[in-house]
Amino acid sequence: MKWCWKFTRTRKSGIGVLGLLWLIAPFVAAAAEDVEVEPPPRSVTLDQLLTLPSALPVESGQHGGLTRGEWSGRFAEAEAGVVVARAELDESLDELSEVVGKASNWKIAAPGMQATPSDNSPANYGLKKAVQRKREGVARAERELRDLIVEANLAGVPEDWHKKSGSSE
Repeated sequence: MKWCWKFTRTRKSGIGVLGLLWLIAPFVAAAAEDVEVEPPPRSVTLDQLLTLPSALPVESGQHGGLTRGEWSGRFAEAEAGVVVARAELDESLDELSEVVGKASNWKIAAPGMQATPSDNSPANYGLKKAVQRKREGVARAERELRDLIVEANLAGVPEDWHKKSGSSE
């Protein structure tokens, strides 16, 4: 008898849930018809995510606590640093190629040993280290410019502030 009672109770509650679903179904279907399905958004590139739209209204003449002239000055300084670092690197590379070009073709070695080029002479070594330091300087200057661009984008600085005030590029 006990088993029968449980079966009856389960059957009664099951009918109640089905009855409730039967009553709610027309309202759910009507609500589903009213919802407009929007097309999926177009794909967004990484560059679009990292740049703020320039159509944002400008409330004041400052972004990130700096004015247009201050931002332009910072960009001009960073770009000049990159240009100077590259020029110094080119100068050191020219100097190194000049010294290497003057090196003698004579190679001295002990009998039975193979002669190896003497690329590590004191003059060449100093120039190679200078070239290495200048390359690191160029990388540092480019990294500083890239960091400034990211900082400006996060501060909401418009793209035209990235250029010098007087330039018309």
